[in-house]
Amino acid sequence: MLGSTLIVDSREGALRESGDVILSGAPIFAEAGEVFANLRRPAQGATTVFKSLGLAVEDIATAQLVYDALGGSRPG
Repeated sequence: MLGSTLIVDSREGALRESGDVILSGAPIFAEAGEVFANLRRPAQGATTVFKSLGLAVEDIATAQLVYDALGGSRPG
């Protein structure tokens, strides 16, 4: 994760519960909500890692954000 842009669903939760985040020592760039609200934007072309601690709705929203950013469209 070092050298990547790390986004988590919860800073507090990641620093308390996520061995991946804690052991890597990677800095947390933003929470997912900050990205969705356009308060923080990863650099274009950066390798972005999203660490979820089990909130499926955030996984779905993140997948939709990436899909839309890549020019996808919703069925229907």
